[in-house]
Amino acid sequence: MDSSLIPNIEWFIAQIDPFNHLPKSVISQIAANIEIRYIAEGAVIAFEEQRDKRCLYLIRTGAVEQKKANGELRARLESGSVFGFSIFNPLEEEHYTALAIENSLIYQVPYAILHRILQQHPEYAEYFASDANIRLHKAAQTHLAQGQGNLFMQSVAEVANRKIAQVDARATIQHTAEKMCQQRRSSALIMQDGQLIGIVNDRDMTKKVVAQALDVQLPITHIMTPNPPTVAADDSVLNAVSLMMQHNIRSLPVMADNQVLGILTATDLVQKNSTQSIFLINHIFQADSLPLLIKLGQKRQALFAALVNSGTHYQHIMQVMTLIADAFNQKLLMMAEHYCGVAPCRYAWLVSGSQARYEIHPLSDQDNAIITERKLSFEEQRYFLRLAEFVNDGLDKCGYEKCSGGYMASNPRWCQSLAEWQQDFRHWIQNPEQEGLLNASVLLDLRAIYGASDLGTELQQFFVQLIGQNRRFLAFLTANAIRVKPPLNIFRNFVLIKDGEHKNKLNLKKRAISLLVDLGRIYALSAGIVQASSTEERFKACYQANVINQATLDDILAAYHFVSEVRFKYQAQALQQQQMLTNHITPDDLTSFERNNLKDAFRLIAKLQEAAELRFSQKGLLR
Repeated sequence: MDSSLIPNIEWFIAQIDPFNHLPKSVISQIAANIEIRYIAEGAVIAFEEQRDKRCLYLIRTGAVEQKKANGELRARLESGSVFGFSIFNPLEEEHYTALAIENSLIYQVPYAILHRILQQHPEYAEYFASDANIRLHKAAQTHLAQGQGNLFMQSVAEVANRKIAQVDARATIQHTAEKMCQQRRSSALIMQDGQLIGIVNDRDMTKKVVAQALDVQLPITHIMTPNPPTVAADDSVLNAVSLMMQHNIRSLPVMADNQVLGILTATDLVQKNSTQSIFLINHIFQADSLPLLIKLGQKRQALFAALVNSGTHYQHIMQVMTLIADAFNQKLLMMAEHYCGVAPCRYAWLVSGSQARYEIHPLSDQDNAIITERKLSFEEQRYFLRLAEFVNDGLDKCGYEKCSGGYMASNPRWCQSLAEWQQDFRHWIQNPEQEGLLNASVLLDLRAIYGASDLGTELQQFFVQLIGQNRRFLAFLTANAIRVKPPLNIFRNFVLIKDGEHKNKLNLKKRAISLLVDLGRIYALSAGIVQASSTEERFKACYQANVINQATLDDILAAYHFVSEVRFKYQAQALQQQQMLTNHITPDDLTSFERNNLKDAFRLIAKLQEAAELRFSQKGLLR
């Protein structure tokens, strides 16, 4: 190899995972031993049979398709992609073929060179493991996190792919397929008079055309998905990923001024953030067995610690962890439907509590329910209970503990028709006794994440309207919410737990965070706000509705932010030290800065409780 090429090769591979984890001296050593290979379009990349002669492949330019033995597409790889990690496992062979789909320049890194380097530097070995989950785990353990929070908070316009396939609504199926191939896109946007009216993807071509032997001269509108979900160019990547999961889609048109700007795909996101949470979400949906899901579930905690240590905002951490929890739920529901068969009627899988509010944290357990479009027969309920048991057991094995109170869909009490749920809510709200108040409180935060989401929306609108007609219920909720006080006495000293396993500690969840969550729910219900989901969003919506003023909002968000950041900091430390996770903090472990600011936060929470009592109590009710 011409030595003048080495600096350019070094520059390129230093940007590509997993090489970007290596020190410069090692990258230079690899670059000096790289074999440059030109692969013509249509040529197969032959793998050497002898392991010592095999290579790890890095695409510099061009594109490669991997196909399984049965001809099914395994992956489509472009510039910057690396493949061939199986060389690091003597018992593993390649079970796919690699075909250049355009003229490609490939860097081949000999196994012998990599093997020698990794023997000399074993600390980097897991970055090159044949098992992708091990590579993920290693990357998540580092403090680099490589802009994880920044990626999620970037605007969609910053990461959208401007290369799109567009066809007119009068185009044929064949013309659309040709356009997708020319542009090397997995989807095409269908336009009419300059406006987006539909989308079609490669799955549509397979299932609706090839499998059904459909006439390819039919108009593309025959198989397109009309009025597809879109995302605004100035929206965040985090919200875009949430939208893609909500609709179970992998391509999302990006709009600016009512015009198509580009497209956001799951593949693009994985390539931009291959070692972090999008990578994990992608692998959850690709998993084809429960053991694989369980293995992926073991990566959540390391990812949480990486997010905390990278300085990611607490709200974004909870949103990311919620997207991961949603992915586990949705994948297990897909598996359950395959196991149990087709559902006897339309239904929605609801999550409640922290997951419904996009506030999942490392200690969140399961809270879920099923709502069906009609009352079930005995056999139909048996179907849904069997489906729910599959999901609840699977979630438990993936690290989401079962709810100790039994608030799960596998409990017949939490698997009902819309009419039955409405009847229950009417009873709970009109007769807010202790059990009814508790049941209602659990489900006042709900979100449909699978199935007929309109059923969840209808139930949510029903109880918000009902509460609006029964203000007495808010008084009971308030009375319940202010019984627990922040752990601070009149002398501004911490009030610690007196006995038990958490003696002389602070409970940041029960005595601070949960109080704000409860009050956020009460204020939002009082204003009839149902769209805002997270606690922070609820308070912001209440400000927009003139329910609270700017000063109150600032106090609330400052307290919520600081307490949450402290909790996550010490939970991340516990994970790294392999200690049990907890919401309890020993004051002696706090810095003076943390102690002083926690006291201020507790004082602000107490002030908000007093304001809520004055606003929502009824005479004599809270005595």
